[in-house]
Amino acid sequence: MDTLNKYRSHFAPSIAVAFLFIFTMANPTFAQPNTFEKEYTYQASELDSKISCRAIALEQVKRLLLEELGTYLESYTEVKNFHLTKDKLAALTAGVVQIRILEEKWDGKNYWLRAEIKADPENVAKSIDSLRKDQRKAEELEEIKKKSDEALVEVERFRKELKELKSDIKAKEKYNKSVETLERIPQSKQVTVPTASVPEYKYVASKNSTKYHYPSCKWALKISPKNLVRFKSAREALGAGYVPCKVCKPPQKD
Repeated sequence: MDTLNKYRSHFAPSIAVAFLFIFTMANPTFAQPNTFEKEYTYQASELDSKISCRAIALEQVKRLLLEELGTYLESYTEVKNFHLTKDKLAALTAGVVQIRILEEKWDGKNYWLRAEIKADPENVAKSIDSLRKDQRKAEELEEIKKKSDEALVEVERFRKELKELKSDIKAKEKYNKSVETLERIPQSKQVTVPTASVPEYKYVASKNSTKYHYPSCKWALKISPKNLVRFKSAREALGAGYVPCKVCKPPQKD
């Protein structure tokens, strides 16, 4: 059995195991998520189909989102104390967040995707902490990431080789099998871990500023956790001496 067929045969059990644990954020009404958004364009080769282009573009945009979220988590949450490699952090993070496709376009030559992750960083950090202590679940996610990495490397290798092997049927089949592996991966990234609820709040501000924001505002995302102030209402924020941000424009009454 060649390497790619081994990926395929061993990947199905991982999906079955992972599907036993469907992730839901505890008390979602109370969590105020931050939004991370990325886009990616994949240029089709002569042997690509719309389906293969979408699978590859989705995997790439997912990687960009997880990298950005991981960087944020390492900078502003307790994750920085976990001493995780970037690969392991990406694998665990993929298990506790959901990626939503916002828009996608296919013009026959390029496949463009825009996607987002909405997540409360503090909740995600607590989930990652719980998940890293569960060796079995952590290993499942790391194995899934390993297979996606290997499949993506194979896709890139075959793209280069197929420019010279356009008539090689076996090479085309191997390329398609690598793409099939990528197509399966987004279905299996959810794992259940306990998550702690956070107090309900609608707006945030910095101790070093005079403005309050929606939690998803680009300025809110830059506030250090040690300086973060939360408010349940606009009235509470105004009463504390803050004024609405002119970028995200939160209300003065709610």
